[in-house]
Amino acid sequence: MIWLLLVILLIVAIVAISRSGKKNKVEIEKLNSEIKKNSEPPPPSSVSDELLKLKKLLDDGIINQVEFDAQKKKLLNL
Repeated sequence: MIWLLLVILLIVAIVAISRSGKKNKVEIEKLNSEIKKNSEPPPPSSVSDELLKLKKLLDDGIINQVEFDAQKKKLLNL
């Protein structure tokens, strides 16, 4: 009788372990897809986007007009 209970417990343990392995695989795949999404580089910005950023920096007083003009020339290849 005891042997029967031990065999049943062994079967339950094996089933539980195999199910947890499947869950872990699914969780790992989800984490890998999230990592892949987050590690993709941002799309390249256009010259107009960069000029808008520079204009905002100028308006906020972070850069001065001379710095703005120099960066603008560099962006426009002048």
